Amino acid sequence: MVTPLPTLPPPTPTPWPTLPPPPLMTAAPRLNPGAAAEASLSIPSPPPTSPPTRSPTGSAFVVGRSGEGRDILAWRFGTGERVLLLVGGLHAGYEANTVTLVNELIAHFEAAPGDVLPGITLVLIPAANPDGLARGRQAAGRFNASGVDLNRNWSCGWSAEAYWRTERVDPGPRPLSEPETQALAALAQVLKPAAAVFYHSAARGVFAGDCGGADSAGLAAALGEAAGYPYGRPFTAYRVTGTAPNWFDGQGIPAVDVELTGTRDSEFVRNLRGVMAVQRWLVAR
Repeated sequence: MVTPLPTLPPPTPTPWPTLPPPPLMTAAPRLNPGAAAEASLSIPSPPPTSPPTRSPTGSAFVVGRSGEGRDILAWRFGTGERVLLLVGGLHAGYEANTVTLVNELIAHFEAAPGDVLPGITLVLIPAANPDGLARGRQAAGRFNASGVDLNRNWSCGWSAEAYWRTERVDPGPRPLSEPETQALAALAQVLKPAAAVFYHSAARGVFAGDCGGADSAGLAAALGEAAGYPYGRPFTAYRVTGTAPNWFDGQGIPAVDVELTGTRDSEFVRNLRGVMAVQRWLVAR
């Protein structure tokens, strides 16, 4: 028998749920020596601008606060038992198009609430790393205010030796050491989502979490088939450790990383198809 998820409270702009405010951090984001130079070789360096942030509305709530005290906001649509969590901007910087994508998805479901299927609740977080987003489209924007790579800070497969491409990056002093990952983990414990999708760019594919706990491969197939992204193979471009989808999978929650094709376009239409397909997949389970 499937235990019903907790009933969500009515939409309210007041914080729900929230973590105690962390102390403000002033350390600048950092790459290990040479990382910024390596990044600039691979991706053009545009002016450091960021997508505009959304103002809270009646369906918004505060998940937690970043190291520099910025709200991490989520939007909720629907009232179903099965919660689908969609997260953008864990890596801001060059991946700011994922913030744009989730903002566009929010706008779509605000305008077309009937696209939230019966039995489903959508929870969308546009900018899980608001401090990185504030630093704009540059390599330093990938990290949080302490210079930690938030997609290397999760406990399943965490390693003190972490990489972005060929460069060492800071995974934090221990798993879930950062206020942003703590906030997402606490939210997962409250919502107990039926599935979680994390948006990144730009490796073009859907990569399933793998910590031995859930059908993340099935989620990847449903989303990838509908959105037209490759799926069914692990990420092998370089060694990746301590990722969010792996942690969620280990909690029994199917989870994937969706890698957009480029660093500019949000690829909204194909990703809306993917979200609709995942809803149908969840309803059929």
